[in-house]
Amino acid sequence: MEIQKKIEGHLNTLCREIGARPTGSKANQKAAAYAGRVFADAGLNVTKQEFDCMDWTENGSTLTVDGQDIPTAPAPFSLPCSVQGELLCIRSLEELRNAPAAGKIVVLCGELAAEPLMPKSFVFWNPDEHRETISLLERGGAKAVLTLSLSPEQFVPVIEDGDFQVPCAVILPKHLPLLKSGLSVSLTLNTKRHSAKAANILAVYGSGRQKVCVSAHIDTRPGTPGALDNASGVAVLLALAEHLSGQELPYRIEFVLFNGEDYYSTPGEMMYLSSYLSSPKEYICAFNLDGVGAKGQSTAYSFYECPQNLMSCISGCAADLDGFEQIEPWPQGDHTLFSFSGVPAVSVTSGNIFGLAERILHTEHDTPDLIDTNKLEALVNFLHTLLCGGSIEQIL
Repeated sequence: MEIQKKIEGHLNTLCREIGARPTGSKANQKAAAYAGRVFADAGLNVTKQEFDCMDWTENGSTLTVDGQDIPTAPAPFSLPCSVQGELLCIRSLEELRNAPAAGKIVVLCGELAAEPLMPKSFVFWNPDEHRETISLLERGGAKAVLTLSLSPEQFVPVIEDGDFQVPCAVILPKHLPLLKSGLSVSLTLNTKRHSAKAANILAVYGSGRQKVCVSAHIDTRPGTPGALDNASGVAVLLALAEHLSGQELPYRIEFVLFNGEDYYSTPGEMMYLSSYLSSPKEYICAFNLDGVGAKGQSTAYSFYECPQNLMSCISGCAADLDGFEQIEPWPQGDHTLFSFSGVPAVSVTSGNIFGLAERILHTEHDTPDLIDTNKLEALVNFLHTLLCGGSIEQIL
């Protein structure tokens, strides 16, 4: 019960008292400082890994097409604008290659709005066609870009990139019939990019030569309390650190709160990659928590670059518990940072995280009411058993 109360306290602080925590914002800095204090009070050695980033703010937008107002939203991190021009609808990469876009306001629809376009600086996965699309838009001389939302009901951007040098906004699919090439368009985006600082928070327990990393990201998208994404993961790490007092281990435990998983260029992850994961042999394994504790869902784990003895160890411990299940590997998330570097990684999430991602995550509806703190307490105890009960030691 004490663990559960601590978890509830951490969730309340992160989601209700602090709220949305976009990387580089004052709220983000407040959340990082709070987590650092909790780790320090638990007796861990705390390091702040600071980096430059962009804080982005927006104060609405207007779109008028042939005299008619159309609901729109700025794409996250977009440049500001107040422009008028002719509309040009483009449905394919082949059309874009030959499009007379200079001086026009371009609408991306069809296959060009079927999936998110990777940010220019995203290194882990960035298809050639994504790079070409972004390059053509920037070099084509368009005044602005409109993209169809990836959701029929919410403004979900195709382009979310602070390095993209064309103002960009999002429209809902139901309004596409109102947008035809040649119509007169007026677009205003009230946005601003600010230089800012943010930091990963690292906390170490113990002093062994090798280490087990337990991580979660502390940042959110703008406008969301970020309970499942990812205050629940942060709360588990904080509660686990508070539960470690007096344990003697043959390895050290490194807690990492990444800052930037929901930021276009993952700056915190890239800094950690260059400064810590350059020595992957130090790691026994890594656990990454993201989206844990959803009500009515299992606690789901999956393996990446893990040896058989580690997988058997974890699956054996999970088999003794209700509500834990192994799922197929999935490529998104900070666990790929470790597997990319050759470190055995375990992702922990909720069973229906992909269904939740479509409806809940990154929205104002991602609140603590969605969280089952009993599940989070069980996860703290599960990790504590693995790390401190001799299970991990057996594979050394």
